Amino acid sequence: MNKVLIIGGGISGLTVAYWLQKNGLDVTLFEKDMRPGGSIRTEKEEGYLIECGPNSTLDIYKEVDDLCNELGIINEKIFTNSGTKNRYVIRDGRLRPLPTGPFQFLTTDLWSIKGKIRLFGEPFVSKYSGTSDESIADFVRRRAGQEFLDYAIDPFVTGVFAGDPTRLSIKSCFPKMYSLEKEYGSLVKGAMFGRKKKEGPKRKMRLVSFRDGLQTIPDTISKALGDRFIKGCSITSVKRTGDEFEVTSEKNRVSMTFRANKVVIATPAWVTANIIHPISELAASYLMDIEYIPVAIIFTGFKKTSIKRNLDGFGFLIPSKETKLRGYNLLGSIWSSAIYQGRAPEDMVAFTNMIGGARNTEILEYKDPELIDMTLKDLKNILNIEDKPEFIRIIRQPRAIPQYTLGHQERINTIKRELLDIRGLYLAGNYINGVSVGHCIAEATKLAKKISTGN
Repeated sequence: MNKVLIIGGGISGLTVAYWLQKNGLDVTLFEKDMRPGGSIRTEKEEGYLIECGPNSTLDIYKEVDDLCNELGIINEKIFTNSGTKNRYVIRDGRLRPLPTGPFQFLTTDLWSIKGKIRLFGEPFVSKYSGTSDESIADFVRRRAGQEFLDYAIDPFVTGVFAGDPTRLSIKSCFPKMYSLEKEYGSLVKGAMFGRKKKEGPKRKMRLVSFRDGLQTIPDTISKALGDRFIKGCSITSVKRTGDEFEVTSEKNRVSMTFRANKVVIATPAWVTANIIHPISELAASYLMDIEYIPVAIIFTGFKKTSIKRNLDGFGFLIPSKETKLRGYNLLGSIWSSAIYQGRAPEDMVAFTNMIGGARNTEILEYKDPELIDMTLKDLKNILNIEDKPEFIRIIRQPRAIPQYTLGHQERINTIKRELLDIRGLYLAGNYINGVSVGHCIAEATKLAKKISTGN
């Protein structure tokens, strides 16, 4: 028997299932929800295209193109509009573009002269000599100074993890940055000399989505899987019986048992913990230790005439320091209709506004009118928008993004060691070593290859 059962129909589970089926394995995928994609969810309403989860991914993963080519959706890919290259960060209550080159760095008022001088000294800072896991905040403060942390890395961490850089691990969240110091002793030196060592064509760091949103990928994969994608189906138990796994599922109050010699669990960490608890209590306890933070998305549609400024960027992020100084509620805002075509009616603009995260873990306790008021207050202060939006949609995500807190890599290593002797059991998902859609596809592709070759 060469049968594989996959639990979880997010992008990781779907990608593994697709490639395994393509390689001739007998695959069945179980998904609790009635739709594929997990955290990826695209909806259309009143002419707006709303991303209820991730908005885009970086076009740096060959595995994404390989998958899209196989699925026949490569021509559905769209890139950000050419006039939206700016990335704005709030400082002193004003939008300031992140510099994109040496001249912009020298002339920007995002950092003071003192802050720039401190950053110039980065190549002369000694390597980290400690043995414990170092936080993003400690790493950046030590190497580049407090100001660079406050007005570059802190908002970047907000955009990726909606997290607190004082609690997140540099090694787990940004392994390339961590490796540059380890190998070259400096981020600047590593960026200069490391580039020369790279082989093969370099891919542009472009954001990418699809004409009909990111949901295009999971929808297309689920169609390719056909009746091997079982939706609305919960897994009640996974047992090891000899050389096989026995998986019990429930759909429409009917219980069914499936057997396979390989199982891939591609569910969120806390769900995975409940599934594998009978197999390994220790691995389950470490999985339960992986934190998730809540995020609320307040999607707003305004008349174009309500917007007083040129939307010449991706949007803006608010550093935590500015939140403390000025009482902002938003984490940031993506100018959705500016960066991608087809995101709003012709005479409207769409903003995807994020609120909550590690800065306000109680955000989901707020009622809808409160969330709307908090959002509109910040948009008025930052963008000078006086008019009310014509369209509002609120999406609540109780467990939006896994947090790679200090000790994360050690937790993952312990989980893997505990499950090492359970031949045929594999884990996948964005809680392991990368939260982006592209990274999940890349890792799932590698896992499918590993399973297909029997490693």
